[in-house]
Amino acid sequence: MTPERWQQIEQIYHSALEREESQRVAFLAQACAGDEALRREVESLLAQQTQAENFIEAPALEVAAEGMAWNSDQVTVSVRSQDPSRVGQIVSHYRIVQKLGEGGMGVVYKAQDLKLERSVALKFLPPQVSLDAEAKVRFIREAKAASALDHPNIGTIHEIAETDDRQMFIVMAYYEGSFAV
Repeated sequence: MTPERWQQIEQIYHSALEREESQRVAFLAQACAGDEALRREVESLLAQQTQAENFIEAPALEVAAEGMAWNSDQVTVSVRSQDPSRVGQIVSHYRIVQKLGEGGMGVVYKAQDLKLERSVALKFLPPQVSLDAEAKVRFIREAKAASALDHPNIGTIHEIAETDDRQMFIVMAYYEGSFAV
């Protein structure tokens, strides 16, 4: 795809986002002027935008509400006290090499994928989340939704798995730099 074509797609995409959803079909028909490939590209971006909004906004509200219900100090203490450092352990086919950070929603480690010989990030959910059946279903659904997205600002999810003691974790692409847990 040429830079000019991408610029055209991006311009139409942003213009479409400024319109009400009910007006987008007519707008795309006019803006794409019969170029079906152009229209499909823009519609694909719009669909991903909708998926991302639904994935990020609704769960964030739920997490915020749950977080307000708990004392944040208790959540952090709970995570820290029930999830000892895993540095040096091998979980599945990942050797954990470094703790990157922790917060109310889990602990993130840098690990080496022993099968594919690459660095990955492992996010271990708090034990109380891993053991709650409803939270587990929601977590799996959200991980599936995120893994279906392909966007430079969304980290790639490789896998969701459980340890032998049934603690869930996400295997994600590892990126150098700072992040939020």
